[in-house]
This record gives sequence, structure tokens and C-alpha cells, in this order.
Amino acid sequence: MTSQRKNGGFTLVELLVVIAIIGILIGLLLPAVQAAREAARRMQCTNNLKQLGLAVQNYHDANNALPAARSGLGNSTYKADGQGGPWSVQTHLLPYVEQNAVYTEIVSYTEPNRSPRLDHPWSGDFTVDYPALATVITAFLCPSDGNATQPSTDGHKSGRCNYMSSRGDSMWNNNRHPNSEGDSRAKTAHRGVFHIQPSFPSMAAVTDGTSNTVAWSECVSAIGGAGRQLKGNMIGGLGSMYNGNSFPGPCLAMKNGTELSQDGIANQWRGQRWADGQVMISGFNTVLPPNSPVCSYGSDSAWGAATAQSNHSGGVNAAMLDGSVRFVSETIDCGDAYANAVTSGKSPYGVWGAMGSASGGETDTQ
Repeated sequence: MTSQRKNGGFTLVELLVVIAIIGILIGLLLPAVQAAREAARRMQCTNNLKQLGLAVQNYHDANNALPAARSGLGNSTYKADGQGGPWSVQTHLLPYVEQNAVYTEIVSYTEPNRSPRLDHPWSGDFTVDYPALATVITAFLCPSDGNATQPSTDGHKSGRCNYMSSRGDSMWNNNRHPNSEGDSRAKTAHRGVFHIQPSFPSMAAVTDGTSNTVAWSECVSAIGGAGRQLKGNMIGGLGSMYNGNSFPGPCLAMKNGTELSQDGIANQWRGQRWADGQVMISGFNTVLPPNSPVCSYGSDSAWGAATAQSNHSGGVNAAMLDGSVRFVSETIDCGDAYANAVTSGKSPYGVWGAMGSASGGETDTQ
């Protein structure tokens, strides 16, 4: 008589084969799922940049001027180097990204009878003294940055920011107003679309064309603590970027694959305070390719190569002044990183530099 296997059972070998097949399918599908999720995050990032581009347009319509890269706010009396103030473009755009209540509350902190009174956005524990500054503004955040919704690690517990305002293709001194400089070669701060108070240019000053001039790009917010991870880290005290002028080559030389060739400094403020207008915190320049290192000449608050970075594969999103958004590859032409910055004329930093300069006589775009 022929033996028959009872119906409804599986042998151990069959179960192991099924489990192996399921594992293989999951292994094949997981990258596709992750890619789909990143595509969705990148689309949200693009939409946020479009919103910021529209906010700048609306601000200009209301004020007949572009918002300043650094300026005063309310009754704040703080002056940076005798010029302007510390508040960022992002702060002044709050009413134009549906955050007027946050903006109004921040201004109230600067009232003379307020205690403690707020003069600049880097004092105290914001969650205790100035809760509006601890607000997480989703319009300022890219979902591809895993740290974006977390409080800053700089001791202030501020809301973070992934979208940086353009300071053009300049470095020295892109954190100060030119009136604070005695050396004409340092007066390069106004190569971008956003200037430092008291300079408030209009769209008419962008002679290279609003569709050819970048206004916003991305950063990966600081991870906190020292380390060699390239994205979200910063090299400080890189004095070799100065030779009587400024050039970004020594910063580019700090790149070692996906890491830095030395530890970044501990006080990493990049993207950690959306209200702070200092270039190394909320600005970027177009002197090095996207996803290159970030380097400060002195401390975190000095000038330097404030490079655009993102966790998107192969480059960064960037919003032009006309409101359009494009993806800028990390292989974009950036000219000669060892060329000195210029005060006028064409940028020495290739197509990316040309996109950063607002009136360099270039119409080059990628």
C-alpha cells in the first residue's frame, strides 16, 4: 500500500523555503519603499522652498524691498558691528508663511518694559524665557533631516531651520555690513540677493535676472558635539581660507569621502536657530559644490564657506528668486576653489557662483 501524507501539513524544509522567499522579497522591496519615501520627502522639501520663494515675493510687494539677511526687529537695540541687527530673513518672513502670531509674540519680547527683554536670538533657554523662538516651523524644515523637529543642542532649545538664505558667492566678510570694513576687498557681502541692514535692495537690483539668481538652498542641521561626519558638522578656525582676501579651497580639502579629515568644532550652530541671521547659522554661499564641507574662518559666528548640504542623493534643492525650484547637482561647475573672491564682475566659482551673484553680469544657470 502506498503511504500518503496527511493533508494540511508542511514540512520544516518547506517552511524554511517559504521564509527564505519572503526574506528575499522584503530585501528586494525595501530599497524601493525607502526610495519612494525619500521621493515624497524631497517633494515636500521642494514645496517648502516654493512657499519661501512666494513669501519673499509677497514681502517685496508689501515693502518694495527684499528682506535683509541680518536686521533689527521691534525695539531690539542690538547692533552687529555698529550696523543692522541679528535677526534672520526667516524671522521677517514669518507673517508670510502663516506664522504671524509667532512673529507678533517675538516682537513683544523686545518691548522696553519686558523682563527679560530680548535683544538678540541667542540668550537663555527659549522654552522658558521666549517660547516663540522654540516653535517648530514646518515651513522651515526638510523631512529628510532626521534632526529637524528636535530642539537645538546649543543650549537654547530653539526651533531649527533647514532652508538657508543666499549670501551669494562671497565669504569675507559675508556676516558683516560693508560699512564695518576698512579694506575694500572685504566689501563682498552684497553679492547675493539678501543684504545686511541698512541695505534693503529691491528686485530691480538683481540685474542678472530673478530666474538666474538663487535665493534659498538647504543645510543639514548640526548634529551636536564634535565628529567627522561631513553633513551636519563644521570645521572651525580655518585661518588658511584667508590670504589677504578669501578663498574656499582649504575648506574643500577637508573633505574625505563622506567624512571630514578632522573633527568638527563642538559648538555647531548650523541650522539650529531659525531666528539668527548669522551666515554660518542660517545662510549659505555658492563658493563650493553642494554637499562639500562647511568651514568657519573663526568661531561659529564668523564668516566662512557656508556650504549648501542635504540628505537628498546627489545634490540639494534650491529656490530661485522668481520662485522656481530646481535640483542642483553636487557635480555642478564651481570654477576654481583657490581663486580669490571678487567684489564685482563674473564669479570665479563657475555656474554655481554665477547663480549666487545677483549682479555679476552672468546669466549662467545649470
